[in-house]
Amino acid sequence: MFITSTLLIGLILFVYTLWRIIWPLPMRWWWKVLLCLPLGAGAFRYPLLYAVYGGHFFRPDCPMWVELLCSWLFISLIILLGLLVVMELLLLPLRLLQRRWAFFRKLRHTLLALCAPVALLTAAWGMYQAFALPEVKEVSIHIPHLKQPVSMAMLTDLHADRYKQAEFFREVVNRTNALQADIVVITGDFEDGHLYDLAPALAPLRHLESRWGVYAVDGNHDYFSGHDAWQRYLSKLGIRFLNNEHVLPGPGHIVLAGVTDPAAARDNCPPPDIGQELAGRPRDNTPTVLLAHQPRMAARAAAHGVQLQLSGHTHGGQTPGLRELVARFNDGLVQGLYHRQDLQIYVANGTSLWSGFPFRLFTPAEITHIHLLPENGK
Repeated sequence: MFITSTLLIGLILFVYTLWRIIWPLPMRWWWKVLLCLPLGAGAFRYPLLYAVYGGHFFRPDCPMWVELLCSWLFISLIILLGLLVVMELLLLPLRLLQRRWAFFRKLRHTLLALCAPVALLTAAWGMYQAFALPEVKEVSIHIPHLKQPVSMAMLTDLHADRYKQAEFFREVVNRTNALQADIVVITGDFEDGHLYDLAPALAPLRHLESRWGVYAVDGNHDYFSGHDAWQRYLSKLGIRFLNNEHVLPGPGHIVLAGVTDPAAARDNCPPPDIGQELAGRPRDNTPTVLLAHQPRMAARAAAHGVQLQLSGHTHGGQTPGLRELVARFNDGLVQGLYHRQDLQIYVANGTSLWSGFPFRLFTPAEITHIHLLPENGK
């Protein structure tokens, strides 16, 4: 499905840009053919790099500068398509006024001349933001029946790859430790690659510090490159994985639970089972905090009496426009704090993101400092 969707998107980008921009240009036909080369490299970025260099369809074994260049062109084309659609809608009334046709054509050519550089510059800025270090975001959440405040440092969507190495994660660890949280939690998508390539990149995670431990669950990307080997390695770094199970960290102010990801089935791993993970939890009013990589686990969490779910996966939608599309595939849960019956769901923007689409705009990466407070506390 992903491959078919990618090819279809590439075809739309290529044909529409060729039809609306390149073909009407007042130049020789061979110049137009030459312009089709970068257009094709951007529009068919994934299949082209995979065909030439091999590796993985969404993670080809090509030089970094080649992948970054093609990603820049691909993102620029998506932005350009959006700009062109908006421009055509705004100019539609003038198109209908045939007596103003000359003025319409002149205005349209002027706007077209502006759209391309705006798209290229916006794509470059968004890619810069995509690789920027995350900032700390403070979030306060009131929990019924919580006896004492609890502070949590939340990381998610680390996506270690050849672009983000040990230096990046060392700084993430330093910023996380500075929060002096009671608990550190990581809600999946640790890496995009094999253990033998990326183990040194995530080695700084062994230095994460908290009063009551470091806990994690897997994300869908963690089942693409050797799940079991990665989990054994990360466990040796001091990270406790909650695979459909729960713990009472520290003095037991909360029940901390975690589920596997729905993608587990592709690697013959146990699927998410909230009923199993909560079996045997205290029968009193101790609130339950669930770690689930994908926010769409919320319906099942609410049915099992969970008070708070912490998730990532969406990267906050990455940018306006895309955010609304991402929300449709995640039950409307894409960024920030939501309420579903008695359940609260916090969806983080992600500590980093997948470099297959390295773009952020008005959606900064975050290390989330969550303050769990009693319902009537401050």
